[in-house]
Amino acid sequence: MKKLATKSPELKALYDEIAEPMSSTPPFSLGYPGDLAQSAYYPGPCIISKDEIALVSQALEGRSVFPENTRIRRVEPAGTTFFEVLQASVEKDGASQEFSLPDSKGIVRIHRGDHSQELARICSSLAAASNYAANETQKEFLAQYIESFQTGNLHAYRDSQRTWIRDKAPRVENIFGFVEPYRDPYGTRAEFEGLVAISDTEETKALTKLVENSATFIKKLPWAEGTKENDEKGPFEKALFEPPDFASIHSMYDPVRFDFSAD
Repeated sequence: MKKLATKSPELKALYDEIAEPMSSTPPFSLGYPGDLAQSAYYPGPCIISKDEIALVSQALEGRSVFPENTRIRRVEPAGTTFFEVLQASVEKDGASQEFSLPDSKGIVRIHRGDHSQELARICSSLAAASNYAANETQKEFLAQYIESFQTGNLHAYRDSQRTWIRDKAPRVENIFGFVEPYRDPYGTRAEFEGLVAISDTEETKALTKLVENSATFIKKLPWAEGTKENDEKGPFEKALFEPPDFASIHSMYDPVRFDFSAD
């Protein structure tokens, strides 16, 4: 190709533009950013190390900033190391929050407004959904979802989950939020998942029978059978069995795990 490009100045100019990136070794997997791996949770031209990710994450935790809806970008303007924390929210800050890391290891800046447009659309849809809520509990956790996505405050999101779990046996079930951390090499930053599902009454009834008889089945487990220990439940069960609240559901709408980690 290099020889072919010598046939004209135009071809040579085009070849010079693509030769280096075309022949370079690309990252081959997801992981901590480096020569062979990449992660959109840590974007930018400057590679951030595993130790730096841990240091910034611990500093954020100390300030009650949860990591699930954040990304970290390392930049070095004028010789100073900055770690820009991009926090997902509808609202944007005119000026970022800023603090120094211990031992002069860099400066952290928190910028709200990452994925602002997408979250604004989600909040608009959740506000419309609130008009069709089956009860006040559903209205409450939808309002808490909206507050969290608007402000980026994950304390509000944790409150929404405490409210959501009080909504017993709903006909329409849902999961919304930054809840899927599997692709973050550090294991804490998460993708946004949205799911709406309908409870299957007949399947739920069948599984309820299984739960109702679970105390009998527990006593027939290999490590429990024939023992008198722990009310014949064996050594690995709690003294008081608490049956779970659950429902068999069928997804109506699970478009994607919205990859908000991507640029």
